[in-house]
Amino acid sequence: MQKKQGIIPDVDRYPRYRWVVLGAAWLTLMSITFSRGLIPSLAYYLIPELDLTQAQFTLLITGPSLTACLTAIPGGALGDRYGIRSVVAVAAFLAGVSSLARAFTPSFSGMFTLMCLFGISFGLAMPNLPKLVSIWFPPRQVGLASGIYATALGTGLSLGLLTGPLFGGWKQAFIYAGMLILPIAILWTLFARNAPKGIEIHMSPITSGIKRGARSKNIWLAGVMMFINAGVLVALSGNLPNALYSVHHVDPAMAGFISSLFTGGVVTGHLLISIPSDRIGLRKPFIYFCEATSAICLFFAWRLAPTPNAQILFLLGGFVLGGVYPLIFALPAELPEIGHEHAGGASGIVMSLSNMGGFLIPLVVMSPLVAAGTLKAYTTGFSVILLLLAANSLVAIFLTETGTRARSRER
Repeated sequence: MQKKQGIIPDVDRYPRYRWVVLGAAWLTLMSITFSRGLIPSLAYYLIPELDLTQAQFTLLITGPSLTACLTAIPGGALGDRYGIRSVVAVAAFLAGVSSLARAFTPSFSGMFTLMCLFGISFGLAMPNLPKLVSIWFPPRQVGLASGIYATALGTGLSLGLLTGPLFGGWKQAFIYAGMLILPIAILWTLFARNAPKGIEIHMSPITSGIKRGARSKNIWLAGVMMFINAGVLVALSGNLPNALYSVHHVDPAMAGFISSLFTGGVVTGHLLISIPSDRIGLRKPFIYFCEATSAICLFFAWRLAPTPNAQILFLLGGFVLGGVYPLIFALPAELPEIGHEHAGGASGIVMSLSNMGGFLIPLVVMSPLVAAGTLKAYTTGFSVILLLLAANSLVAIFLTETGTRARSRER
């Protein structure tokens, strides 16, 4: 194959090895998210054994979002400059080591420090996955590929929520998490590639993607939407197990199961909603529908908890919420002012705002509202964050349509 600059123009010539690279990315992101997802489900062990307040426990949940917020922009820029493979490898090894170290930390301060260190791995990895997809996959498969790797987020979170109580203690859980991540980090290093053979990817200056993203209104709008989506996801999944346990006296294992229905729905939505979006060639109508519908489903799910009807609504609410993520993840590389060459730095801005929401909304909005630990407190807290989620539909109005149908009209 002759060398070509940029992506492969002929769809049929995209190598099958792209699925191997995507699979390695999926395993890496899933294992990292699994380690993070253990924290909410281990509340019953961590809070009494480390003598944590509600605010301190919330900080453990949100600490990774804080450091990911600070490192996502440089993480994406590093991917633009030095390639995806090496940056994500550093992220995976850092996540594995910090997960293991948590098992030997007897205090809140040490645990919070390690959770913040762990969060750097998200800041390094997440902005580079949209770039990976834009390089390795044809335009008609970008939504599907984004949906596939996005399922790693929900899968890891669901497994963490579901299995946490089964380890018999928080130390054992963190040891197993670290032992899972480190071998997968080695697999990523062995099998990942920056680009297909014969394709030369221009390594842009380290600040180029950041500058382009900062000048794009669409990047900032996408960032605002992800700020709210991630904040709601972290706040809801982080507080739901303990809310079901303390308010409705649901068994911890059952509380984890119900919470995993929500995150499991997110996983399914990541994958399935991107498929019709790709085929129809539109993004915005799906974003409108998903944002509004998820807020409505989750609003009524908590009010009916923990009944079977509530479980169905948690699953459905997670499904439509999950559908938004791959559509927004695909956006930076699809924007004409960004493209795949600068997607890392531009995606870093989106991921930085996403993680900022994952930190601020649970800590500043949710935590004070649910501090009393009563049914009324949790109902108020969930209602407020879901109102924010519904408002995201209004933000989406101002986005540029980046689906293939809109792009073909422009040509």
